[in-house]
Amino acid sequence: MPSPFRPVALMCSAALLLGTACSRVPDIENQLTKDLRNAPYPALLPLNSVFATPDTPAASPAQQGAALEQDLSARAARLRARAAALNAAQN
Repeated sequence: MPSPFRPVALMCSAALLLGTACSRVPDIENQLTKDLRNAPYPALLPLNSVFATPDTPAASPAQQGAALEQDLSARAARLRARAAALNAAQN
């Protein structure tokens, strides 16, 4: 038999959540200066240029694709060698 307190607890939880959702949040707009309010949005930059440093420039998509293909080929070769070793150990 279900507990009669479970629906009451759920209703109280829902009421508390709805109450907190309706609370006032401090106005951030009132804290901004007029210069900041009228400032233009910053330019969006691609992530690869953001994380690139002068020592390691951003790689082109072709270079990234070639590096990924090389990594996957090396991984496949390691897996094939491991499978061969396991088959040899079982036989």
